[in-house]
Amino acid sequence: MPCNGFNNDFRPVWHRERPISTVLKGGIVDIIRIIGIALVTTFAVLVLKPTRPDIASVLGIAGGIIILFIFVDALSGVVANISAIVNRTGVKSIVWSALLKIIGIGYLTEFAAGVCVDAGNTSMAQKVILGGKVIILVLALPIVNNLIEIVAGLLP
Repeated sequence: MPCNGFNNDFRPVWHRERPISTVLKGGIVDIIRIIGIALVTTFAVLVLKPTRPDIASVLGIAGGIIILFIFVDALSGVVANISAIVNRTGVKSIVWSALLKIIGIGYLTEFAAGVCVDAGNTSMAQKVILGGKVIILVLALPIVNNLIEIVAGLLP
């Protein structure tokens, strides 16, 4: 570490913690687990749907939640990397916070809408998507305000 107290290693955080080969292997293993769970869940839902549609719906939702938990760990590395970028650049943290919330809301909205469609409630899925878009619009306002301030500061 240099004398100034800062870590001048600008590689992404997850690459500093583990060698790149480990990161790539982990990504491949994760996607294989996700695909395996998705295929097994889909097959089980197809088998159960004609006789027990109630259990098939619950099984489909449970499989989706398991897949969701698998990639939450990968997202923690992304959040750590974005935090490191924020600390280095000096950009207002409210902008990065809003950006992370927007990304999270987008993913959760898509997941919830997919569950609604799988349950046969397309109308509710459309309302979930509309609600997600409105919330994303509200959360994007600090980013737009920051961009306007930056542009206004550049103009003579």
